[in-house]
Amino acid sequence: MLSSAYASSSRKFSIDRAALGDMGDKHSARLLVDRIFTAVLEGVRTRRLAHGDKLPSLRVVAESAQVSRDTVARAYEKLVAHGHVYTRPGAGFFIRVDNQVANAQTQTAPAPLLTNWRQRLLDPRTLLHRGLGSGDLPAEWINVPQLAAALRAVSRSNINWAAGYGDAQGYLPLRQQLQRKLADIGVDVTPPQVLTTLGATDAINLIVMSYLRQPGMTVLVDDPGSFLLIERLLASGMHIVGVARDADGPDITALQNACEQHGPTFYFCQSLLHSPGYTGLSPQRAFQILRLAERFNFTIVEDDTYGDLAPAHRSPHATRLASLDQLQHVLYVGSFSKTLGAGMRAGFIAGNPQQIEWLLLYKLVSRASNGSLAERAIYRLLSEGGYRRHCEQLRTRLDQARPRLMAALEALGIVLPHRPDAGLYLWGKLPGDLKAMEVAERMLANGYLTAPGPVFSSGQAARSYMRFNVASSDDEALRALSNVLERSAPG
Repeated sequence: MLSSAYASSSRKFSIDRAALGDMGDKHSARLLVDRIFTAVLEGVRTRRLAHGDKLPSLRVVAESAQVSRDTVARAYEKLVAHGHVYTRPGAGFFIRVDNQVANAQTQTAPAPLLTNWRQRLLDPRTLLHRGLGSGDLPAEWINVPQLAAALRAVSRSNINWAAGYGDAQGYLPLRQQLQRKLADIGVDVTPPQVLTTLGATDAINLIVMSYLRQPGMTVLVDDPGSFLLIERLLASGMHIVGVARDADGPDITALQNACEQHGPTFYFCQSLLHSPGYTGLSPQRAFQILRLAERFNFTIVEDDTYGDLAPAHRSPHATRLASLDQLQHVLYVGSFSKTLGAGMRAGFIAGNPQQIEWLLLYKLVSRASNGSLAERAIYRLLSEGGYRRHCEQLRTRLDQARPRLMAALEALGIVLPHRPDAGLYLWGKLPGDLKAMEVAERMLANGYLTAPGPVFSSGQAARSYMRFNVASSDDEALRALSNVLERSAPG
């Protein structure tokens, strides 16, 4: 006889083929496991499953979802590994819901909703089909042999460095290589003007902690722009003013008005391959920005995270503020995490000597040591030419994938206001003024993660936009998007 717990949960919750969403022509075991995993979490989110409820048996799910018992077992074991399910020997699998998860599920206000979307885009535990909305290169695009060889070389060398904290400013040979790397883009620095970090996010955190210590200070940001940056500034109590962008860079009139009205201390921006729109910066706009920085005495933080995905010496929009300003009013941020993989947390800040000295003081009190292993591996890749070759290969693959995705999106009625010839993303307007958040929610219900425009901007102009990953937007995800757009169309 079935236990009462099982009977109760089976009436409320089941996993059939429809619950797994549109599988298209791809029925890989990994994807099926993730879909079952997501279906159970959705049952918890919608309160069809509560703490202590018993999940349907492997046989029942396998038959109703038309999958193998092994696939269901792997999905259930994954739920156990992530703490969502527990087992009782001989009794089966049961739901575990802690108070923190339960409370989070009741948050429906607009601000928490956007925060949840930003967390989904960042959190690797979001076990959905991430292609369309991913912010990174797919794992198969990372040059694993080259990276593994660099790590092995570091491990075979003298590792006495592992016993100490190392140079607080960063591994000196790497900073010397970064000096040469920056010279290639026209930025003249010495190694003491370079400070290593654990990626671009850590660099931004360090700048905020060092310079923006008083809540209510006004800072300018690109609009649309980095949602991670916006979240970090909001967490520090900053007064954020967005500056609209077009194909040539920020709107200079809007930037000047913001300076006159608010007296900002910092302007955070991306000059090259700006995300999410992947627009550039013309030389004329760049000179105007620098004149405003000098006139209103604010510092520019130029985030060049995606710069290595752009062809060297590209024109007309290959302008970097740091190369024109030579770090008088600019702090330059670089990173290797977008090209070598999100797990390789290594980045750097370049600035004038006074800025770096001040940042180093705060770096010393915020962490005991650097990411020495990653820094040494990246030094080898830079010094032996492997990194340059790797970036050339990435650019070639992106150049091959981009036209196909453009054509596929336009076939769905999505308008691309800018047609970039480099970079990782496309920024598209959904047909019929559909609201991106509503489309994103429908995609989420089918197991697909997307990047809706409101995540990147608080303005109404972005409500019908989405960001698309050139490297990860496969046919299956595009078919799912096509189905959602067709069902969402008015009439």
